[in-house]
Amino acid sequence: MRHPGPVLMGLALLAAGCASGGTAGTTVPPVTTTASIPSTTAAPSTTTRPSTTTPPVEVPALARGVLMVGLPGRELDPATAAHLAAGGRGLLLLQDNIGTAAEVRSLTGAAACAASGPLLIAVDQELGPVARLQGLVTPLPTTDEARQMTPLELEITAQLLGDQMLALGINVDLAPVLDVVAGANAALEGRHLGGDPALVAELGAAFLRGLQQAGIVAVPKHFPGHGRAAADPHYQAVRIATPLADLEAVDFPPFTTAFAAGARAVMVGHPIYEALDPSLPASLSPVVLGLLRRDFGFDGVAVTDALNMEGVAAGREPGQLAVLALAAGEDLLLVVDPDAVEETVAAIVAAVATGELTLERLQEAANRVSDLAGAAAPVACAP
Repeated sequence: MRHPGPVLMGLALLAAGCASGGTAGTTVPPVTTTASIPSTTAAPSTTTRPSTTTPPVEVPALARGVLMVGLPGRELDPATAAHLAAGGRGLLLLQDNIGTAAEVRSLTGAAACAASGPLLIAVDQELGPVARLQGLVTPLPTTDEARQMTPLELEITAQLLGDQMLALGINVDLAPVLDVVAGANAALEGRHLGGDPALVAELGAAFLRGLQQAGIVAVPKHFPGHGRAAADPHYQAVRIATPLADLEAVDFPPFTTAFAAGARAVMVGHPIYEALDPSLPASLSPVVLGLLRRDFGFDGVAVTDALNMEGVAAGREPGQLAVLALAAGEDLLLVVDPDAVEETVAAIVAAVATGELTLERLQEAANRVSDLAGAAAPVACAP
């Protein structure tokens, strides 16, 4: 029988307490655990007693500062411009927002002019079919082709991509995909680097390094790994029943390697991991976020996957989702529906006023996002 890993031992101790009251061919570094997986009550404190006190004047700006928002078209609309001027720090470009190179640069330049501080402008530009900038940058290899490349070749490829992204005014890539996939996976078809954790870790870290050398913020995804998902969380709730020991051996190592390579952000996925938290999607789970912070030692920006995906949104309002995610320990929330932005800001402000979300937790998240925006290559204002 396999000896239980340190995280598994932590879960066993937690259960007992509740009852009583790299390079090719090398071993990928294991997760270095510093604490057992926390229960939802053992996560960093995010709540206080309800209060009727009016929230400080900076709270609306902080609430805007933890959102990465979508916008309705190829030009900066007045509502998004006002959001950025009032403290917004993140903008996500989807396919409908991307036209010619000149149109993209006009949009990002206008956004930088409107923003009150450094701005994070993101796209999904992955190896494989999810490539928002198709036709605007040098095509990336497919994942099959990437598996045949050396890490150095892939790193150089990613650095070239990063340079071209910056020329368009984009400084965040929601990539690489670090999910280890051995079989069929509806959400990740053509997007993943295979079923070998060591190879996924090695190539993913190379892609990440190349982007970051160009000044791009790479956002590896989808922590803690949904290569085993039998369904697509875009369309339904997904449960992963894999034992923790298997997650530790297969799914966690690429993220350990990415963090060692200097990742400053990570995307947390929406599946429910029964071995970690059988009740909540990972993106809303204090247990999973506690694992990320304590056991992986990650202190960068935790980014949600899109909050309009059915795997997390079903039965929850946008504002409720935002508050739950922040309280769990997320820092940057992907609110891709422009019509949900003001509702989400209002819900966060209200949660701070009632004590459902502490001001300290909101400040921590906003500070992490602001620091990341300041560290990324700047997007120049271009009126």
